[in-house]
Amino acid sequence: MLLGLSGSQSNAEIELANVTGSDHGDGGVAKGQLLASFAEAVHDGADVAAVREEVLAELGPESMVDAAAICANFNMMVRIADGTGTPLDAGTVPPSEELRNELGLDDLVSRRLDAR
Repeated sequence: MLLGLSGSQSNAEIELANVTGSDHGDGGVAKGQLLASFAEAVHDGADVAAVREEVLAELGPESMVDAAAICANFNMMVRIADGTGTPLDAGTVPPSEELRNELGLDDLVSRRLDAR
């Protein structure tokens, strides 16, 4: 939800479907394909060093640190929410419905609405 809202606030055309597939475009984000590859490498643990070096070369050290911090923050938020069984806020359910359907998020084991 935050990604969608930040895209609309900056009047940017953000393609969120890129986060659920392996064939990433840039998602409407500068160097988005590289950043998606970095996030996948961090998540999967494969070729992190190689992708990190590419991010450093293309975007510089500050952007690499920012990208790593964002990956870490999302990982932390998801683990806390899943581990505690935190449901979506009531006010978040209706506005996120289209996005959850588009990305298939309600089909994830950790997101079963009936289990919460």
